[in-house]
Amino acid sequence: MKLLLCINRSSDFKALLETVTRGEQHISLPDPQSANFIFSFHYLQHEIDVCETGFGIFQTTFKVTKALSQKKYHLALKMSFCNAYKPELNIGEIVNVIKDKPGDIGMPGENDMSDIYDLGLMDSESFPHFKGAFVNMNNSYMNVMMPFRKVVSVTVNKYADVDSYDTKRLRYKADIETGDGLGFVYPCMYERQPFYQLNAVERNLSTGEYDLEKAKLHLNDTLIDILQKL
Repeated sequence: MKLLLCINRSSDFKALLETVTRGEQHISLPDPQSANFIFSFHYLQHEIDVCETGFGIFQTTFKVTKALSQKKYHLALKMSFCNAYKPELNIGEIVNVIKDKPGDIGMPGENDMSDIYDLGLMDSESFPHFKGAFVNMNNSYMNVMMPFRKVVSVTVNKYADVDSYDTKRLRYKADIETGDGLGFVYPCMYERQPFYQLNAVERNLSTGEYDLEKAKLHLNDTLIDILQKL
């Protein structure tokens, strides 16, 4: 399989890279001072290009678009982290985003932060939208993704805190938030690239729990397991 793996930074995936290099394969990571942000390796039967997106919507959108313009992939997979809005989402749990929505990307309204749909800046029904969201239509096709809880995500410029998360949860009917999900989803949908977006819960805003290291561990273990099963 030709796979595009999108991650924020390679340092979060040391366990994966150690597993891959056990076969004495050398991986050349991109020079941080260069404009290169893609590195490649083989694992089992897969040809994997890793797109190190950095953080934020604008970096992610550009780099994912650039990667998709250079090569065709059987699958694009984003592995990252999220904040949960609901108490039943445990720290380290891997969730599968089936619907992503644009959050605080707009201007102040009378009573809240109006989004791009409220302001008439984007049609919620035009391609690649579906009923005011970006819906991943691939989610019924890959059995390896079936164990992961399906969630609705909202992509935000400013993360919520314990005082504001419930407002966003109700407004967007969302389970989690990320800072860059749509930066991956939008170019994939526009290019009709099959994709999945998986996130490990690092913070639960409802319970106040936080553990990034636990989320990293589960994300690495999950990614290795997926690659072995694909």
